[in-house]
Amino acid sequence: RLFRCKPYAAGCIVAFIYGVALFGSTYLLPVFMQLGLSYSASIVGTTMLPAGLILGGVIAFAGRMADRTPAHWLVIGGLSLLALSFVLTGVLQPGSSLWLLVGYTILGRIGLGFILPSLTMGSMRPLDKSLISQGSSTFSFLRMLGGAAGVSLCGIFLEWRVVYYSAQSPALEIASSERVAAFRDTFILLALVCVLAGIAARQLRPAPASQ
Repeated sequence: RLFRCKPYAAGCIVAFIYGVALFGSTYLLPVFMQLGLSYSASIVGTTMLPAGLILGGVIAFAGRMADRTPAHWLVIGGLSLLALSFVLTGVLQPGSSLWLLVGYTILGRIGLGFILPSLTMGSMRPLDKSLISQGSSTFSFLRMLGGAAGVSLCGIFLEWRVVYYSAQSPALEIASSERVAAFRDTFILLALVCVLAGIAARQLRPAPASQ
């Protein structure tokens, strides 16, 4: 009965992919900064802190906007910002400005902040009141399931690309440029996942009012 509601079914797909992007990037970014860009753990933590604080503020702001703005526009806009941040982060190289990394990370967290409140509201609003409790728990479960899948997906894909680039080099150890290329491919994968979520998010459009 839950998934007979088209906007809710589409919202669950987006929620799963949202979990993939959120948890996958939360895993990937610190690893990239340490292994790809050679920053210390303390710098990595300091770099991630502003983005986390801004995410909390954006979620509160987006929750207010979701009351008067069509949910699908907010979700698609947030996914676009998130995908853009992945692409921009993926092209960074050792020696790139740390402030660029901070800015791209913040851009992605702004996108995430716009997605969650509007996605939840756009998915749950069309449900019958008798299905709200089941719908809420299923929605949350799928988002967390996406998070678990996202960490695994990023880890497996990154390892595959590292092995691939290592095979292209005669050196015994993988070079820094090859490792960065493997991270770049993984960030592009996450960006493509966001594009797929944006396609599904179009189904969150409110049904036209009956005449």
